[in-house]
Amino acid sequence: MMEPEDADPFGLLESLRDLRSSTFRPLESGYDALDALVSVCRNTVPAAEAAAISYAGHGQVRSTHVTHPEIGVIDRWHNQTGAGPLLDEAAAQPIHGSVLIVEDLTLGIESGEYAVGISPPFRSLHSTTLRSQGGHRTALDLYATRPHALGLPATAMAEMFVRRATQLLYGADETRAGRYQLAVSLLSRCLDLALPDAEDLLVPHLDDTTKDPVVVAEQLIDHITGTDYS
Repeated sequence: MMEPEDADPFGLLESLRDLRSSTFRPLESGYDALDALVSVCRNTVPAAEAAAISYAGHGQVRSTHVTHPEIGVIDRWHNQTGAGPLLDEAAAQPIHGSVLIVEDLTLGIESGEYAVGISPPFRSLHSTTLRSQGGHRTALDLYATRPHALGLPATAMAEMFVRRATQLLYGADETRAGRYQLAVSLLSRCLDLALPDAEDLLVPHLDDTTKDPVVVAEQLIDHITGTDYS
């Protein structure tokens, strides 16, 4: 007979419970469901040591929800060169759920193509498309310090987080209050604004109550950062 611990060898059921309790909880001041999601994801996916939500396109990468501050080093690597795997994938216009696996990020540096004089703090990248349009891509990214660390097990385990992240960002059945709060958070993180300033920026553009706050926030970010061209 299968023992209880053998029935869930990777802790998937426990992770699903954590994910549900973390991302479906009532709204609280300062709470962000995507922060909760990337935290549970990092703690669940085999070999993953960091996780992030990234926006990439037209020479810029912005990781808004991160579990490790040095993901910013990899963002700067993309932004300084205007190239790199996340930007290349955005330009390729992948479909939802497409998975990009980079076995060793340092190979791009050593080839000279992405030479910026730094070595990334993480070697393996596993990135799944949440949405892609107009040369821009939103993704759930996983990182590991060892090369060749994130393969098929990571893809299989990340799938549930991809579904929930897509629902949080783009799902029509999410509450408007939740989407409004998420939109303010995105503006604050992407544009380095205090939350009240981010809210002041967003509100005038929501005069039409049919507009999705998250979509409006993403349009504002693209316009202000100069990436809203194709």
